[in-house]
Amino acid sequence: MGRKKCPPGVLCIENITLIFLIAIICLGIYLFFRQNNKSNLNIFHTMRQPHSMPHTGFNFNIPSNVLQNPFVPPMRDGNYFPTNSSDPRGIPINIRTRGFESSYRQVGILTRSNGNETILPLMGRPLDNARGKWQFYTMSDKHMSVKLPVSKNGRSCTGEYGCNDLYNGDNVYVEGYNDAFKVTIYENNTPAYIPYV
Repeated sequence: MGRKKCPPGVLCIENITLIFLIAIICLGIYLFFRQNNKSNLNIFHTMRQPHSMPHTGFNFNIPSNVLQNPFVPPMRDGNYFPTNSSDPRGIPINIRTRGFESSYRQVGILTRSNGNETILPLMGRPLDNARGKWQFYTMSDKHMSVKLPVSKNGRSCTGEYGCNDLYNGDNVYVEGYNDAFKVTIYENNTPAYIPYV
């Protein structure tokens, strides 16, 4: 008995080939619907999150937006020109000469010493590591988180020169509250090593 031949003009498919084709098509449909359900689930989760944070209609990622970005210090800019303007000759100005400028982060909390119990976040960044100078500010717990200057021993910690590093138990003065606050500094993140280097 010889091999069966397909008549001319007819597409012949063996049974096992047909089973493989059906299995591949079913797998493709399954993966398509599974991916589609994941994207629908992500859309559903993003639509249900408005309760976690009120939307004010502003972009929080604008680097110099003092009102909306909690990590921008409460300092006047003084720039009367657009921030993207530059000297056509390409001369850089205002380049830091002592270390690199890190961004503000929450380094601790402030607790009111007298009166009502009030806890405020303490935002800070190192100004000059060699001299132990930092810049600090805080944000009010009311009034849309207004940024407030912090002073220690009559010296502004928000200004150009900053103040000495703050430690647990230090007392600072918060301008908007006109009251003394006790400092609690978070623990330092311990250094880790990379075993594969």
